[in-house]
Amino acid sequence: MKTAKHFFSLEGIDGSGKSTQIDMLIEALQKDGYEVVKLREPGGAKISERIRELLLDPSFKGIMDDKTELLLYNAARAQVIAEIIKPALDAGKIVIADRFAWSTFAYQGYARRLGAELVQSLTEITCGSCFPELTVVLDITVERSRARTAKRGEAPDRLESEKLDFFERVREGYLAAARDYSDCVTAIDADRTPEEVFEDLKKLVMARL
Repeated sequence: MKTAKHFFSLEGIDGSGKSTQIDMLIEALQKDGYEVVKLREPGGAKISERIRELLLDPSFKGIMDDKTELLLYNAARAQVIAEIIKPALDAGKIVIADRFAWSTFAYQGYARRLGAELVQSLTEITCGSCFPELTVVLDITVERSRARTAKRGEAPDRLESEKLDFFERVREGYLAAARDYSDCVTAIDADRTPEEVFEDLKKLVMARL
């Protein structure tokens, strides 16, 4: 897949610390004078946010077909690329995404068992050359993920309410991506202090700038 310079994404199962690390990374980059655009996936653009509502609505659990889910994620992604990401990159800005296409590889390709080949074909259509040059997977065990998310006290959305074995497959998918696509995907141990994780993350990103 063709990658876009200065486009980065963070991945990981819930509770891995993506939001914290993204905020720390953006603060560090802005201090160094970079202009940064932050977005979440699915979402980031008005149409994409509406699609997010459909995807995460717990009332659709057991109703939404896996292929419908796959196509909706790609539809949301296509819109945010056209409306937000590509214009930002063309303007010389850095884009940092809280999840992107490797989420689909892990969640739909592995956890839903739709297969990496199908996901990759759709990703190439959806993203074209607008694909992160570096994705950092914040890796934690499913047990640690559950312990961290339980502290939030929030009702789970449609995806969060899946069973443990689903998230074991998600984690397996992320680690497979880091193993098989090491040129643009790196996994780091996220079961450490935020400061320790950030040191590794910052080094990986700064090496690309």
